Amino acid sequence: MTPEAIATQVQMQLHEIVEAKGSRSGLKQAFASIARKTGLTEGQIKRLFYGEWSVIPAHIFLSVERLYRNHLEGMRAKAEHEAALYRAKTEEWGRKWGDYSCNGTSTSHAGVPLAQSREHSNYESLHSG
Repeated sequence: MTPEAIATQVQMQLHEIVEAKGSRSGLKQAFASIARKTGLTEGQIKRLFYGEWSVIPAHIFLSVERLYRNHLEGMRAKAEHEAALYRAKTEEWGRKWGDYSCNGTSTSHAGVPLAQSREHSNYESLHSG
């Protein structure tokens, strides 16, 4: 990789970290947090974030890479946790309300079969296996 490509990569990684935290409005706080986690100064983080360095020393690059790997792992764990919560809610809904379809049709409150929509059947086929 060229020094310019490395600088661009570091800048994009920092942008992703800041945006994932929703800290876009509080960049100063985000820079301080990143600085604490990497051991770099807030000024260094700010210059990296705005792409002011054309050549980044190896120790700084490695610090940001380590932070980015931790960030990705945290985001993966958060996504898995959220998926587990939605699975649990879906299962609870299923236990509470049961399967509302019967042979591809749903029933109204009066027990009269209703036509199943195409989107519903596509949704079921995508999520049933």
